[in-house]
Amino acid sequence: MPQGRRKTPFSGKAKKEQLKSKKQVKSSDQGRKLNLGSRHRANDSDEEAKPVIEKLNAQPKQNASASKKQNSTRYFREYVSRLEKQRSELSLFELNLETWRQLWRVLELSDIVLIIVDARSPAPMFPPSLYRFVVEKCKKNMILVLNKIDLVPAPLVVAWKEYFSQKYPGLKIVMFTSFPGYNIRGNVQDKGGLQQRRRKGKLKMSAEGAQKLFEACKEIVRDEVDLTSWQNKIKEEMELDNDEDEGLVIENVTQVNEVDTAYEQHERYKNGILTIGCVGQPNVGKSSLMNAIMGKKASLFVVSVSRTPGHTKHFQTIFLTPQVRLCDCPGLVFPSKVPKSLQVIMGSYPIAQLREPFSVVRFIAERLDLVKLLRIPHPEDDTSWSAMDICDGWALRRGFRTAKAARLDSYRAANSLLRMTLDGKITLCFMPPGYSKSKAFWAKHADVPMVKWIQARLAAFETGNERVRTKSYDSPDEDDEIHSFDSDEETDPAVVNKEKTDDNEEKEDSDDESSNKNNRFALLSDL
Repeated sequence: MPQGRRKTPFSGKAKKEQLKSKKQVKSSDQGRKLNLGSRHRANDSDEEAKPVIEKLNAQPKQNASASKKQNSTRYFREYVSRLEKQRSELSLFELNLETWRQLWRVLELSDIVLIIVDARSPAPMFPPSLYRFVVEKCKKNMILVLNKIDLVPAPLVVAWKEYFSQKYPGLKIVMFTSFPGYNIRGNVQDKGGLQQRRRKGKLKMSAEGAQKLFEACKEIVRDEVDLTSWQNKIKEEMELDNDEDEGLVIENVTQVNEVDTAYEQHERYKNGILTIGCVGQPNVGKSSLMNAIMGKKASLFVVSVSRTPGHTKHFQTIFLTPQVRLCDCPGLVFPSKVPKSLQVIMGSYPIAQLREPFSVVRFIAERLDLVKLLRIPHPEDDTSWSAMDICDGWALRRGFRTAKAARLDSYRAANSLLRMTLDGKITLCFMPPGYSKSKAFWAKHADVPMVKWIQARLAAFETGNERVRTKSYDSPDEDDEIHSFDSDEETDPAVVNKEKTDDNEEKEDSDDESSNKNNRFALLSDL
């Protein structure tokens, strides 16, 4: 009780009236009808999605009057305070100075910087300030890697590629997936049409994506660095069959080293070695990409991976070949105005630390028809849906109950839905501006076969006069895939992949019209 204020009597009748008013407000808020499957949210705007930093939090210049550590600490505090004063609403972003130091060091060491984004939501994950800093100030090359394209239809991937090409002319774009078709077991479908797939135990190199990454690096490096060993490594993997590589041992030796973070003057292609830095937000698949490039037969998983943001604590260098070195940077969330619910879905914020997950479930339910996807029965004596109703229905279906009272565990059900969305079992994709008006154009785009080849959904791909073949793999025909449910053009349903592993899954990608009916919306029209 604040000092100087006398306690006032509070009768039991007044207390009852207060509790009654609170219940009415709560019921009116939760009882609002969800606009299931809609493309926009009432509070969403283009301004919320735009980045709020015009200048990257780059490494400060050395000051002779203070040590390097003191100088960077003072600079970072001023940077954060300046952001808080200029912008009243900020998203969650990285406040650990040590993580920023890791980014600075990776940018210093790298000859080529890979900015890795999730193909489901690439716009809010791409920091324009980092692009300007690397390309314009540091005069280095940057490659945008659209990762996890196995979760996104091929026409949508091509549309995002063209969007970034037009907006950032100096940016090279590569499409990649760590789990192509030959690393995924065949479909198992239930009566409702929900797909169940499993990742194979022994992963092979994602040779198709590695080939495109090699071509982009070769175009930049040209003859300054000998990349023959990398090219031979990819060709050997592409020529292998599933049964032939069981007893094969690749001679390349993987070396994982932790590098000193002290500053040193950058020398381009030092000692004839190409250094490629991997930068991006948490859970975009940086470590998985490096493991997929290395290949299963070259070594075991050389970089530890986890769904929890912040799993990679310290950057490390990995020699792909004697002439190619990869540098993995910890995931870093850049300041922006992306809504917190979207940050949770993207994996920038740990789901386990989320105190109130129901607002995020509502965020998803307003864009995807979770009721039909999950086949949840409607509550009795209720005329509308709420996020709590969806969580209760999912808890009832999955058998989630509390230990003592055996009540429906709605909190656990909400966490389950969020993890399914993060893992790609519930696939939520964004569209670039103008995509919905030109779906037919993107479906017939010339780059669609190349995307399917990278996804390992085509056995071969025509590149000029050369026919490139991929490895053999077991995958059902596209015509055999069953959609979660049928819908009209106004509703864009999601595909729920029921998995028994924690890995991202393939998204349906048939050539007919139904392949374009996916859960996609244009929340972020411009970045």
